[in-house]
Amino acid sequence: MAGSAAEPAGGDTTALEFSFDLAQARSTSAGIYAADGRLLRTLWRGERLPPGRHVRRWDLQMDDGSPAPAAEVTVRVMHHDVQYRWQGVVGNTSARAGQMPFRSFMPPASLAADGRQLHIGLGYNEGQSAVTGLNTEDPQRPAPAVQHRDPFIGIGLVASDGTALYMAQTGGLSKQGFVFARRLADAQPVAFTQGQALCLNVWAGTTRCYPDQHYPSVLGWRPEGEPLPTGLAVQRGGVLLALAYASEQRVRVFHKHSGVLLAQWAAPLSRDGQNQLAMGADGDLWLLGEGRVLRYTDIAGTARIAGSIEGLEQPLALATDPQNADAIWVAEGGAAQQLRRFGRGGVVERVLGQRGGLAGDGRVSDDRLCFAGPGGREHTALALDGAGLLWVADTCNNRLQRLATDGRAAALAASVAWLPASYVTAVDSARPRRVFAHFMEFEVDAALTAEGQLGWRLVRNWLPGLPPALRDERAANLHWGGFQAVHTLANGRSYAQMNVQGTPWLVELAPEGRVLARLRLAPEAGDTRARSPEVMQPGGDLHHAVDEGAHQLVMRRRLEGYAADGTPRWAAQATVLARLPKTANTPHHRMGSFAGLMGPRWPVTASGLVLSFNASVEDREGFHLGAVPVDGAAWSWQASPSGAMDGRGSFQQRASDARIEYGGNVVMTAGRAVVYGYHGEFYTDLSNGRVGQANQFMHFLDNGLFVGQFGRPSTVDAPDAAPAPGRSGNAFSPWLVQSEGRTLLYHNDESSWGGVHRWELQGLDGITELRASGTRGSRLTLR
Repeated sequence: MAGSAAEPAGGDTTALEFSFDLAQARSTSAGIYAADGRLLRTLWRGERLPPGRHVRRWDLQMDDGSPAPAAEVTVRVMHHDVQYRWQGVVGNTSARAGQMPFRSFMPPASLAADGRQLHIGLGYNEGQSAVTGLNTEDPQRPAPAVQHRDPFIGIGLVASDGTALYMAQTGGLSKQGFVFARRLADAQPVAFTQGQALCLNVWAGTTRCYPDQHYPSVLGWRPEGEPLPTGLAVQRGGVLLALAYASEQRVRVFHKHSGVLLAQWAAPLSRDGQNQLAMGADGDLWLLGEGRVLRYTDIAGTARIAGSIEGLEQPLALATDPQNADAIWVAEGGAAQQLRRFGRGGVVERVLGQRGGLAGDGRVSDDRLCFAGPGGREHTALALDGAGLLWVADTCNNRLQRLATDGRAAALAASVAWLPASYVTAVDSARPRRVFAHFMEFEVDAALTAEGQLGWRLVRNWLPGLPPALRDERAANLHWGGFQAVHTLANGRSYAQMNVQGTPWLVELAPEGRVLARLRLAPEAGDTRARSPEVMQPGGDLHHAVDEGAHQLVMRRRLEGYAADGTPRWAAQATVLARLPKTANTPHHRMGSFAGLMGPRWPVTASGLVLSFNASVEDREGFHLGAVPVDGAAWSWQASPSGAMDGRGSFQQRASDARIEYGGNVVMTAGRAVVYGYHGEFYTDLSNGRVGQANQFMHFLDNGLFVGQFGRPSTVDAPDAAPAPGRSGNAFSPWLVQSEGRTLLYHNDESSWGGVHRWELQGLDGITELRASGTRGSRLTLR
C-alpha cells in the first residue's frame, strides 16, 4: 500500500515524513522496519518512479492496521532496474522464437513417410493436433501435411499410401476405435464410399455434434469396451488396409476406398505392442509376433504365411522398404535396443545402434538407443524416408533419430528432440550446469551462444540405471517420473530425491550410471502430527515441518557425516530449525495443500532466514510469503498479500477468482533473491476474463521488499499460434540457482515449448537500498 505524498505540518506526530532522490527512473518498493530488523509495514510495492526528489510519509500504522509502537524505526526504499530475460528451453532442438516448436503431451507414437514428408502420430495430445510432421530437408521446423485437433482422441497409428494419410484412434478421452483419413494434397477428409459417420460428443441438451468430434466418414469403428487397434498398414499400389488387434490375436482387412471389411483372420500377434503392421512393396503384410516377424500374403483372401524371421528380442516396430519387397527393418527392445534390417530369407543385412543401448552406462550418444516407456513397457516407431534413411523414435531419449542405412554403424543424419509434457525438473545446486528433466541429464552453458541461443546437450540418461526397487508406473522420461531435486555434497557424490509408489527416496547417482537407493524418507514412527515430507537441502540436511499448537515447527535432520565408503549419515532425530507463529493470516504452509512435487522445501537464505510460503488459494486474507530467523519464533517479515494479481506480487486466491484450482508451488532463494512460483491452474486473467494458467514468478529481496513479477500467462496468446517467449503451462517445478555469476531460474513445461525453460534475473547487483532511522514526527532524508 503506497504512503501519502502530502507534506505534513511541522511537528506532526501522527506521521513520519521522509524524502529520497533518484538519479534516474527506477522501480521502487519501501518498508518500515523495527530496530530488530522486523518489517512492520510495507509502504508500497513495485512503483516505477521518475528521477528527482520524492517525498512520502508513513501514517504510523502496521500492516494489519494497528498502531506501531512509539519507538525508533528505519525507513528503507529499495530501487532497481532488474530485468527478467527468457532465454529459451533446454531439450528441444526446434525451439526458436516466432516458430511453432515440436511439442506434445506424449512421445511420438507412430511414423509414416512419403518421400521427404515424415508424418508423426502423437497419440493423445490434450487439445493440440494429434498428428504433426516435418520435411526431411528442414527437420527442425514442424511441417505437417495433415493436422487434426480433437481433445477426445489419440492418433496412435498412422500409415500413408502417398495419396492419403490414414489415422487410427487408439485411445484418448474416447475409447471408441476407428480409422479416418485425410488427403495429402489439401488435408481434406477422405470419404469412404461405405464408411459411417461418427459423433463422439454432442452439445448439452441437443443432438448437435461438436465440430471437433464429428467424423463424416470412418472405417473399422468399434464401440467403447472393445479392443483398440495396435497396428495399421495400407497398400500403396493396391486397395487394402489392415488393422491389428493384439488382445484378440486378429487382423481385419478393409477396402481403403469403400471402408468395407473384406476379411479377418487369426494371427499370432505380440501381446504387448504397437506399430505391429507394415505393408510391403508387393502388398504382403508383415506383422510382429512374440519373438518373430511373420509375412502374410493374399491377406484379403485366404491369408497364409509366406515367410518368417525368428529369434528376435522383443520386436517392437516394423518398417518396410518401398524399393525392396523382401526387406524389413525391425526395432528390438529388451537386451538389444537395436535396429536390424533383414533381407530375403531372413538374412541380417544391417545392424544400427549399440547393443544394449544405455544399459550399464547412461552416457548418451547418437547410436545408443533407448525404447523404455511408461509402466515398464517399451515403445518405438520406424519409417524409411524417400532418401532411404531410417527414422526411429528414440523413446526414452525423447528424440527422433534419422540414421543412414548404408553401413553397419548408425551414422546420424538428423536428430529432432523435444520433451513431452513434463512436470519434473531439477538443477544440481552445487554444479548448476547439470539440468535434469525427469531422468535425463543435460549439460547447459551459463552464457548464451554467440547467436543468443541456449547451449545445451543431452549427456546422460539415468532411467536404464534404475533398479527394480525404484521403478513404478511413473518411471519414464515424461510426465511425473524423475529426479525432483539433485545435490552434489561435500563428499563429491551426487544425490537425488525421487518418488517411488508415493514414497520419497534419496538415491545416489553413481558415476557408472547406476542409481543406488540410500534412504527412504518415512515419517517417524508414532508421530501423528500433521507434517510435510522431508526435503533434501543443498548442504545435505533434511527439512520438514509439523503443526504443533499455535506454531508450525520447521524441523531439520542434520547430515552428520559420511561412512568409510562415503555414504552419507543423517541424524536419527530431527530438531527444531524455526518456530513459525500460526494464525489465519500468516504465511505458514497449509498442510495438505499443493506445494510442489516434494512439498514445501523450507529453504534458508544466505542471511539465515527460514522461508515459508502459503501456496493455498483458500485463504481470503493475509500474507503468502514470510521468513523467520533460524532458531527464531517470530516473523522477520511477511509479504505477498492476498488479492487480485496486480504485477506487484499479490497472490490471487479464490476470494477474487472463483475458477482457480491451484495457486502457488514453491519458494526458492539464491543470494539475496527470494522467488516463488505461481502456476495458477485455471486462474482467471482479470484483464481479459480468460481462464488458463498464470505461469508467474514473484521476486522479493530477503528483507521482504518486492522486486518484480515475471512470466507469460497462457491467457494472452492464441492457443494455436506459435507460443510467445516464456509461455508455459503448469510450471510448478522451478529451481533458482547461481551459475558463473548469473542468477538463473529453470522450470518445467507441460507442453507449450516442449522443453525446460530458462530465465535470467539481470541487474541484481544494481539493487540499491536507501535508509534512514527516526521516530514519529521526524523528517528523514534517506541515503
